Amino acid sequence: MSSRIRSLLAAFPVALLALMLAAGTATAGKGATMTAFTGAETLVGPVAAGTQFFPDGRYHVRGAQQRFAFVASDPRVNNADNLVTINWNFRLVQPPVFVSGQMWGEFTLTNENGYWNGTWTGVRDEGGASYFHFVGKGGGGYEGLQLRMWGSRQSPDPSLPELYDGVIIEPGK
Repeated sequence: MSSRIRSLLAAFPVALLALMLAAGTATAGKGATMTAFTGAETLVGPVAAGTQFFPDGRYHVRGAQQRFAFVASDPRVNNADNLVTINWNFRLVQPPVFVSGQMWGEFTLTNENGYWNGTWTGVRDEGGASYFHFVGKGGGGYEGLQLRMWGSRQSPDPSLPELYDGVIIEPGK
C-alpha cells in the first residue's frame, strides 16, 4: 500500500472525529443522533486457528477466531469482550513484519448491557501497520443502534493495542 493511501486511511477517522467533536453530539439524517467515542483493543488470545493454506507461496486463513478486550470512552462499548472471526489473504514479507495483505470477517462485541454484531475489513501494509473498519448493529440493551469504528495499530507487534475512533448512531423517530 502506498504511503499516500496509508496517510488517507489514517487521517479519515481523525477528521471524522474532529467534525463530530466540534459539533458535540452531531445529528445524522432526520432525527438520528451520532455520538463519537475513542477506544483501544488488546489481544487476549486465539480461540481457533481456522483453516490455513498456502497457494503459490501466499498465506491464507479462513475462519480463525481471536478474543480481544475493548475499552472505550462510551459505556455502550466500554469494558467489552470482542470475539472476532478472521479471514486473510497475506503475502509473505521480510521480518519483523512477516505478512501483509487484506483481512476481513465478523465480530461480536459484548458488555454487560448488550452486544454489537457486524462485519469488518482491514489491511496490513508492508511496514506492519494494520487498518480496520467495523460496521455493526446493536442487540440486547443496544437494540436499534448502529456502530461504526475505524482503527489502526502502527506496529507489526500483535501484543500492542489497536486504537479506534467510532460513532454510535441512534436512529431518529
